[in-house]
Amino acid sequence: MHSGHGAAPEWVHAIDVTQVPPGSTIRVQVRGQSYAICNDAGRFVVVGNLCPHAQGSLGRGEVANGCVICPVHRWPWNLRTGLTDPDYPHMRLTFYRHEIREGKVYVDVSTPVAPEHLGWGEGPAASAP
Repeated sequence: MHSGHGAAPEWVHAIDVTQVPPGSTIRVQVRGQSYAICNDAGRFVVVGNLCPHAQGSLGRGEVANGCVICPVHRWPWNLRTGLTDPDYPHMRLTFYRHEIREGKVYVDVSTPVAPEHLGWGEGPAASAP
């Protein structure tokens, strides 16, 4: 996984924030790639749509207690670490940088990033490199 600092960002509008209420996750298709836009009590997180365990659509799940819940087996995936269980470090969510601009979620589709390279705020300043 890349840190996201080497590739030039490619910011693409994904969805309006009003379409992703707190506690929900929505699947979006951007440039042929599928993402899950998660709203964790007002904190947005963008991950690859497919669950690392059973390839379920995370965009059809829900968000609770800082986790996105896969609708297939109900496994919770931590939205800060990407893990479902520390004993399974090989299974981790794929994270993407995002920015909130004028009520819209923009995703940097250039490359995934490690969770420690994400800003955890809601606005552009927190998501900037």
